[in-house]
Amino acid sequence: MRDGLHGLLVWALATLLTALIGLATAQSLTRLGAPSGGQAEPSTSVGGENLIAFDLDRLFRAERRPNADLEYPRAEAARILLTTSSHRGMQPEDRAYLVRLTATATGLAQPDAERRVDEVAARAKENISRARRSAVVIAFTAGAAALLGAAASWFAACAGGRIRDGEAPPHAWLDWGRPMGRT
Repeated sequence: MRDGLHGLLVWALATLLTALIGLATAQSLTRLGAPSGGQAEPSTSVGGENLIAFDLDRLFRAERRPNADLEYPRAEAARILLTTSSHRGMQPEDRAYLVRLTATATGLAQPDAERRVDEVAARAKENISRARRSAVVIAFTAGAAALLGAAASWFAACAGGRIRDGEAPPHAWLDWGRPMGRT
């Protein structure tokens, strides 16, 4: 029992160290993952904008773009599109606002803007759903790997304790004092 607990303690420390290194890495890469607002002003982007960035590009694509800054409308559209995957979905007033925003920014007629908003909203919902499914699979895999690691450390520590106490001979591959040969 004592050896198994020591094995679990070593596993827990290794898991904690891995999590700390992963967290530090994720924090240092945050600047690369989110768009920057420049040096002078803070960014108006949203966290999930990278997930639907191409959809936002499609939404505001125009043949002739007026000299207008689309940073805030783009972030606002991202926040609206991120609601498409919620239980309630995109609200009708949000959809109407997004249609007006798209028509204004691109110069499209109202029916074309409505069609574009519907297409982009459907794609955004699928992208968000795919990302959620991937996150669930990754979380389950990480949990299963952690559980298997804990079990392996328990059994390895117990086996090492039996060898240390002389209850079992070491395996031929682990007995470094004896030359390996065919027996």
